[in-house]
Amino acid sequence: MAGIIESSPAHQNFSRYDIRVIIKFSVILGKDASCIHKDLVTVLGENSPSIQTVRKWVKAVSEGRDDMEDEPRPGRPLTACGDANISKVLVLLSDDRRKTCEEISTETSMCRTSMFRVLTNKLNKNNKFSKWVPHLLTDAQKESRVNLSRNF
Repeated sequence: MAGIIESSPAHQNFSRYDIRVIIKFSVILGKDASCIHKDLVTVLGENSPSIQTVRKWVKAVSEGRDDMEDEPRPGRPLTACGDANISKVLVLLSDDRRKTCEEISTETSMCRTSMFRVLTNKLNKNNKFSKWVPHLLTDAQKESRVNLSRNF
């Protein structure tokens, strides 16, 4: 079909800001929220925002909102995931990768939830066989494994 862009990895790299600008542009063109949502689903697939989110931004743009950035939210910012704590965790893991979240959190004075967030989200580590290991292998590691398996 002409005019419809198929969902592909190249079209799924939109940030929230980008999507909001697309919504703003579509509102200026006179499209309604359901039509905008259909277009976003066509392009972004499952990475598209919900219809409620699209309606919220259509309403905000229609009421004259120009800024598409997130508004500051009340509450305390996350400080446990700061660079200082991340470097402490890296040092502790370099000494012993078999440390548990509880042991690391005790040594760094962080709660276990924050410690788990640092390990999994910030450092991309997984706990496998009682070791904290990188979540994804690098290309060199993958190639090394292929070469080793071929030798056997």
